[in-house]
Amino acid sequence: MQTKMKEILDNLNNLQENLLSLPEDMLLNIDPRDNESLEQGIQFIQTYNENLDQFVDSATKIADQIKTHFSINPEEEEIEKELITEQRQDRTIRELDKTEPHTLDENFTYKRPYGFILGDTAFKGIKTWRKLLVLVLDELNEKDSNRFAKLPQEEKFISNRGNPLFSKEKHNLREGKRLKSGVYVEVNLSANDIRKNIKSLLEHFQLSSADMKIYLREDRDAALNG
Repeated sequence: MQTKMKEILDNLNNLQENLLSLPEDMLLNIDPRDNESLEQGIQFIQTYNENLDQFVDSATKIADQIKTHFSINPEEEEIEKELITEQRQDRTIRELDKTEPHTLDENFTYKRPYGFILGDTAFKGIKTWRKLLVLVLDELNEKDSNRFAKLPQEEKFISNRGNPLFSKEKHNLREGKRLKSGVYVEVNLSANDIRKNIKSLLEHFQLSSADMKIYLREDRDAALNG
């Protein structure tokens, strides 16, 4: 039974992240010079976002219920953290590499993460982009906890509509995830939104985005069609 529940949770997470990415694809298909295309596309996205909000609420409640009742959290179970030493560097990269390392300048729509390297630390066994974001944030907190504690007040991490990426109170966020520091982060984000936020965060902590490499899980559909 637990194996089946883990599979359901994985499917819920993957579906939610794919649904969050769909509007990005829709925007690419809208011709800004075609008023009819523009109107229809915007109307679709507005209605879609409203329905997606309802789905996210329901999916989150279902996932929390399953995790609590069966005492499982498949997002956590496979994750391994490792300090990269000179002797371990090649082996660690081989273990992470599904095809090749990826940078924070790429498009991750409909892609799934497996691991990442940031500085001299590597993580593997990651299943979702939101978990990748949380792990990066916990690492940044370890590097500079004083700067990290001030993130909820940083204007650069508050959208033009006043939606914060960080908060000290969970209810201020659409779907807040509590970090080790006690700060909450918004995780109801597409893969590319998470990528952009991580890039901005690294710059804020005076780290180069080039120092981070992301490794993806194999695209099963691509493998079957290849």
